[in-house]
Amino acid sequence: MSWRLTSEKIKLTEKDVIKQCMDLLRLRGYYVVRLPAGDYRTLDDDRRITIPAGLPDYVCVKHDFFLETKRPGGKLRPAQVKKHIELRANRIAVCTADSVEHLADWLDAHEKSKAGR
Repeated sequence: MSWRLTSEKIKLTEKDVIKQCMDLLRLRGYYVVRLPAGDYRTLDDDRRITIPAGLPDYVCVKHDFFLETKRPGGKLRPAQVKKHIELRANRIAVCTADSVEHLADWLDAHEKSKAGR
C-alpha cells in the first residue's frame, strides 16, 4: 500500500451540484420551486396533467429565472435546448449550471442587470 499526501479527485454528481446551488440561492434570498416534467394523473384519476419536456428543473423567484442543473460537464438534451430558446425568446432568464461557481457568476451578472432596470 502506497502513501499519498493528496487524495484522488472527487467526482461531483448532479445531486451534489443541486445541493450546492440550493444552498447558494437560499443564502441570497431566493424562493426556489422544483418543477416536475412528464405526464401525471390527478389523485381522483379523473384528469391527466402534462408538463412539457425540456422545462428547466427549478424556478427561482426574487429576480425571476429558471435554473437547469447538470452534473459537471453535463449537456442539455435537445428538448431542453428548444425550451430554453423559447423561454429566452420570451425574455425569461435561464441559467444552466454544472457547478455552484458557475451559478454564483451567473447570479452576479443577472442580479446586476436587474438592479440597473
